[in-house]
Amino acid sequence: MATYTDWANYMQNGIVPPLRGRILESWERCIKNLSPESNNFNYQDTKSSFSDELMKGIRFCKDTVLKGTTCTRIAWMLCGPDGEVLEIFCDSPHMNELLERVGIRNGFQFDEKIAGTNAVGMAKYYKGPFFLSGCEHFLRAFHQLAAAAAPIYEIDGSLRGFIAIFGSLPESDPWLLRGIILAFIHLLDLGIRLERSSNLHNSLRRQLSAQFNDDLTPRLMLTRNGYIRQLNPAAAKFFELEEKMSKEKNLDKLAVFSPTVKEIVNNAIPVSGKPVKIRLTSKKIEAEYDKEPFFSDRDEFQGCFIAFHVKNRHSQVTETKKSEARFRFDDIIGNSPPLRKSIALARKAADTSVNVLIHSPSGTGKEVFAHSIHNASERKDQPFVAINCAAIPREIAESELFGYAPGAFTGARRSGQVGKLEAADGGTVFLDEIGDMPMELQAKLLRLLEDHTITRVGDREEIPVDIRIIAATNKNIPELIEKDLFREDLFYRLNVTTITLPTLQEDKDDIPELVSSFIEMFNERMGKKVKGVIPEVMSAFKNYSWPGNVRELKNAIEFAVMLNAGEDDIAWKDLPGHLRATLLYREPQENTGNGGGADPFRSERQMLENSERALYIKAIKMSGGNMSHAAGILGVGRSTLYRKLKKFGLK
Repeated sequence: MATYTDWANYMQNGIVPPLRGRILESWERCIKNLSPESNNFNYQDTKSSFSDELMKGIRFCKDTVLKGTTCTRIAWMLCGPDGEVLEIFCDSPHMNELLERVGIRNGFQFDEKIAGTNAVGMAKYYKGPFFLSGCEHFLRAFHQLAAAAAPIYEIDGSLRGFIAIFGSLPESDPWLLRGIILAFIHLLDLGIRLERSSNLHNSLRRQLSAQFNDDLTPRLMLTRNGYIRQLNPAAAKFFELEEKMSKEKNLDKLAVFSPTVKEIVNNAIPVSGKPVKIRLTSKKIEAEYDKEPFFSDRDEFQGCFIAFHVKNRHSQVTETKKSEARFRFDDIIGNSPPLRKSIALARKAADTSVNVLIHSPSGTGKEVFAHSIHNASERKDQPFVAINCAAIPREIAESELFGYAPGAFTGARRSGQVGKLEAADGGTVFLDEIGDMPMELQAKLLRLLEDHTITRVGDREEIPVDIRIIAATNKNIPELIEKDLFREDLFYRLNVTTITLPTLQEDKDDIPELVSSFIEMFNERMGKKVKGVIPEVMSAFKNYSWPGNVRELKNAIEFAVMLNAGEDDIAWKDLPGHLRATLLYREPQENTGNGGGADPFRSERQMLENSERALYIKAIKMSGGNMSHAAGILGVGRSTLYRKLKKFGLK
């Protein structure tokens, strides 16, 4: 925070203090047209554009976030889109008197050109939350105040106005005010999103009603991975199961579907009357299905409601296809140097049969790389089997991977079962989330890699298999080894070639191309004609950190295309609520001149520059204004002296 000395040295002598970059930028703008002693403020007639419903929400949020705070010398202000004060909420006589003394009342304009550096003006200029305190204000009149402010946006991203909280110094903690204002805007935005979610989930309630009242149509509630959450009696009868035995079971394990259940439920596209073939133990069925997606309270796609309509209970059904690798290197979008480097290494690995370990955070496209390596290898015409080690229940993981012999355990099939690894003989196995594989399975996998054989559960026969392993993880395997959670010998067997995929934050230049590709994909799937993304949203996409990487971006575009009318650009109103709030209300990053990152030596650099400036001033005074003499004292040439004087703004 700035001290009075910092403020006075800058205003009187131009000495730049070690402050936040945004504050200094604002001071530089203000000093050109405004006196720091100015109190010639503008007032205007105001008319609030906030609806009664929104004002009710604002008052509720204000009262909610103030619970538990001990500072009473604060005031809330609601401002219009130009920064004009519409209403002041204050129960403190001290604060009311202070605000009146400095000239802040209804109609006051917090525009930077009139009121200098201030919280509302900064929130308006940088389009995000901002806080500042005391002598960080450009005008001396506001040095007794600490303040935080943030914009208020409609669901469509349009600016409605600003909310601000002011406190008197030294009683008020500016960091506390910052926390309060952030809590306020997120609580208010949550209310707006809940209203939208209420409308969005009407179809969900209709489906729930049908689910438990329709005894004739088989209806299920499935997760996006195909696991049963709920089903009605008709569905239990249809799949020859008791309802109490079917919850959380994988529907693909109860029958053979074409298309597969995973293909049906892995996207949020509502459909009606789509054909499906089902083979149960005692019958083969041709049917049609209707699908309605449902979402979490964060607008995340959770799964689908499925209703089956039987056409013919005795028609033949085709066999399900083997797992296939769908992607190739040409399908990978982006041209950033880190991504191109990863692709080049993956292409080299594809020309060999060595095991590969792909390491990267979640959502960066590890499975796409695994598909591409398989399709570029000599094994491209052989099976490709993808296994998520974190998704298989621990108690059945061994039998799923290695298979089991007839009668190996209670409930086992009489004929036994081929495991996923054996089914991939001759091809490639993709072990995703390898860091979550249980230790007991790691020993069996190591034996497979060393001897190229597997042994089914309950059997002694060693079965030879020829498979290539591509493993992937987002975890720190060496750290797991130190904690005895991963076998070191297995790590070295898998880690023949390591490919590290870049995060989306490292590939920001590829975001427009990725967005365009996803829009095209979901337009085709949903039968829409969404054109693109409005510039404001695209700019926000480029400045967002994307912790969920490409998967988060893809899910956001899928949701936006689904919500869009069909022929418009994606706008703020189409984005998932949590992402929209994050993009609209994040605090502006400081400009540091080093690529956007924080400069850990900013204060030190500023102190050195101030010392150098003072040194040049002293040399000129000692030489009585003789530039040649001053240059001699400093040990520099005259040209260097004049260049430095220009840099420091000295005449």
